[in-house]
Formats: sequence, C-alpha cells, structure tokens
Amino acid sequence: MSRHEKVLLEKLQASGLEVIEISDNQQFPSVDQAWMAIANFEVRPVASTPLEGEDTTSRLNSLWLQNARLSEVISEDGSFLITIVSTGSHEIGWVRVRWTPEFDVSRLIDDQGKVEFVARSISGHHICGVTAEEYEYWIVSLDVSEPL
Repeated sequence: MSRHEKVLLEKLQASGLEVIEISDNQQFPSVDQAWMAIANFEVRPVASTPLEGEDTTSRLNSLWLQNARLSEVISEDGSFLITIVSTGSHEIGWVRVRWTPEFDVSRLIDDQGKVEFVARSISGHHICGVTAEEYEYWIVSLDVSEPL
C-alpha cells in the first residue's frame, strides 16, 4: 500500500466511514469524470449552506445525507464509492465505503480547510458531492447514467 493510499484510507476511517476496499476506477464515471461533472460551471446545487457558522457542520452533514439518499447514491446496505481531495486520490480512484451513524462530512477537510468530496452510487448512475464555493458549501446531485 502506498503512502497516499494509507493517508486517504485513514482520513476516510477517521470521518466515521467503514472502508471496504479500493475499487476499480475504470467504470463510468471515473473519479476525473465525476469531479468535472460536479465542478461544471452550469451545475447548480440542490442545497447549500454557508461556509462558516455555528451550525454549518451539522447542516452540511444533514443536507448531504438527505440528498445522497434521495439520489440513491447510498445503497440499501449503506455502501457507496467516494473520492476526496487528498494527494494521490485521482490515481487511487474510487474507494468503496459504508455509511455509519458516526460519519461526519466535516472530517473530510482538504489542505485548505474546506470539505470537498464526491460520492458515487455503486451502479455509477448517480453522484452526490460537496464543493466549497465562494461563501457556501454546495451539495450537488447528478444523474450520470448517460456519458457526460
């Protein structure tokens, strides 16, 4: 296991997710395709919350979980694929994880102190991610069953 893989998996575990395995990045959409879809300038959030504030963490957690469930990113057994902003994550690809009640999205902070990640359904048909925009976190949910 590379140093980058170890750091990535430790960060996911520290967030409260159960890490299952590093998954195949060859299936559509790849990590790069999912990030490009989420970051597309035409994309609008399904929900947003201020970057700062006393309830930002709990609100961001709640909004992401609600939308990930609505878009069927989280399977019946709680599993999904995820990529986060971490050195080497693009090369590593998707990591299969299982949601637990201890999961806290605010623990997935990047080097700039922001929460940004993309979750993908096991089937690859849906993604639901969090991006840090100028003054808000955006929760973006997309159907990606058709090639982007």
